[in-house]
Amino acid sequence: LSRKNVQGIDNKRANFLRNSLVCLGCALTQTNIYAAQNDLLLYCRLRITYLIKNVSKQIQINEYIRIEQEITEDFHIGNVLIGIEKYQAAIDFNRRNYEKYLLNINEYPALKYLSHLAVGNYAQSLFEVFKA
Repeated sequence: LSRKNVQGIDNKRANFLRNSLVCLGCALTQTNIYAAQNDLLLYCRLRITYLIKNVSKQIQINEYIRIEQEITEDFHIGNVLIGIEKYQAAIDFNRRNYEKYLLNINEYPALKYLSHLAVGNYAQSLFEVFKA
């Protein structure tokens, strides 16, 4: 499943794919894993989240909900980047997510409740680099 595969699919199919990928991502998050398997599962979660983002772009929803989903998806990507110890990538990604959040908060003040996601991930990625 790639960006090309999901371009042009209808809303019903896109929603089905997105919900299926979200369920798979949740299942991977809940697994009790050993350290050796951790990186593989984190990379799988990262790939699933990127697929969710691609499928979500095909779904026609209101702008507020789209931005809300995008911030949440970016939060999960930032978490995984921290988990796989790609700290510089995590810092860059989380900084962009935070900046995107700041731009959207002016237009959609109701998104303020997501501030802890954007700020927390950015701070966590900076802290992990400091700690390392």
